[in-house]
Amino acid sequence: MAALVVFLLTLFFLFIALLVKLFLDTIDCYMVNPRRIRKIMAQQGVRGPKPAGVTGNMKEMCSLISKSTAKDMDSIHHDIVGRLLPHYVTWSKSYGKRFIYWHGIEPRMCLTETELIKELMTKHHLVTGKSWLQQQGSKHFIGRGHMVECTKQMLKSLENAVESGKTEFEIGEYMARLTADIIAKTEFASSYEKGKQIFHLLTSLQHLCAEASRHLCFPGSR
Repeated sequence: MAALVVFLLTLFFLFIALLVKLFLDTIDCYMVNPRRIRKIMAQQGVRGPKPAGVTGNMKEMCSLISKSTAKDMDSIHHDIVGRLLPHYVTWSKSYGKRFIYWHGIEPRMCLTETELIKELMTKHHLVTGKSWLQQQGSKHFIGRGHMVECTKQMLKSLENAVESGKTEFEIGEYMARLTADIIAKTEFASSYEKGKQIFHLLTSLQHLCAEASRHLCFPGSR
């Protein structure tokens, strides 16, 4: 009987310890760690909008996007950053060219200085996830001349279309095909035409996944 009581007490204290650890980890994840990151970034001159608990700045982002896209555009033009990314325009005016905002509990830093972006993308692979091997691979990719070759083929197809009497073109389709052709020749030593069906299925899958997960967010997930 005494052994059973000791066993039950041990289980009880283990359960209490687990609950306490879970509580402390939750507090650290959702409160302490975000504050620590904001403090460290502020010491370096990088500030941003204050996050609202678990959702971060997502509610404010959604509100700004809803307002900016509530009405149709007055005219067709390429200056659509303020319409599609109103939060970026608003916060860059308030906090400068470098600011940090929160996607849930995940901090995201926005940069506009070209030289700083170039430095991060080429040197600090621990920050961006770019390894030395990946950088060497990109050098080989550029050195093969696939981009130039595929672009020449696309221009040739446009010239043929013009000569045939066509006057209107959907450039987006040509650019998508060019991108797919470059990827196919680089990775598979093949052309886009040979893998056209696969690329089409992958594009459809991408659209379906984006549509299914556009309003799905798990707090703490990446």
